[in-house]
Amino acid sequence: MHRQTNRHRRLLLLAAPLLASAVGLTPAFAAQARPARPGTAPAAAACELLVGGGGKPGGDARYKLHLGGFPANQAVRVDGPKTSFRATVNGKGQLDRQGVRHGAYTVTYKAAGSRQDVRVRCAAVPADKTGSGKQGVKVSKVEVVVLTPPGTVIDCAKPTTAEFDGKITATGPGKVRFHWTFAGSKPVSPGSADFAADTTTQALLHVADVPARPNAATVSVYVTLHLPDQKMSARSGPVTFTCQK
Repeated sequence: MHRQTNRHRRLLLLAAPLLASAVGLTPAFAAQARPARPGTAPAAAACELLVGGGGKPGGDARYKLHLGGFPANQAVRVDGPKTSFRATVNGKGQLDRQGVRHGAYTVTYKAAGSRQDVRVRCAAVPADKTGSGKQGVKVSKVEVVVLTPPGTVIDCAKPTTAEFDGKITATGPGKVRFHWTFAGSKPVSPGSADFAADTTTQALLHVADVPARPNAATVSVYVTLHLPDQKMSARSGPVTFTCQK
């Protein structure tokens, strides 16, 4: 009888592992038991392209790239239209990058304890065709008016100045970039003009330096106002100075 009892106990011990393996795991334990697929991001990691992220005045509308849900202080690489950069998310797993172009972006990082690249594709809003930048403002007219009276008498052996009034008529909202050239010189006096939603005209005073021209009887100069984003320009009439004798 004693021998039968011991034999029964040994059989139970041998059967225990088989019984345990036959019992189904709970969903939580099953999820923990399954290894994550290489090359996929955690469910919380996300990337989003949002409207409004700066950019140069008068340029294309720019956007903000937002990363969230990444491992804290994780090094990442971001690839997108005409750009690729490396950065590190903050302690909350977030990162914001202002002034990026619209398009498809991908964030790549190394998963902890793995050599596999984890890739996150960024969701994007539709391209902004009416926001800030050259698409959001329409220029209907550009002109330059001479302010210096004709026939002004000067000492041509000394430098002087000539004054002009540039005028831009546009419908906003948005910014219009501009610069000037003096008698075909390199661009000078760059700037931008802000326009509201209605149609307005803005005046741009420009004072041009006129170099000395000894022994000349008269001196004539002109300037040109350029709008590089609209590919428009306007040239002034000539300013003619009379030289003292």
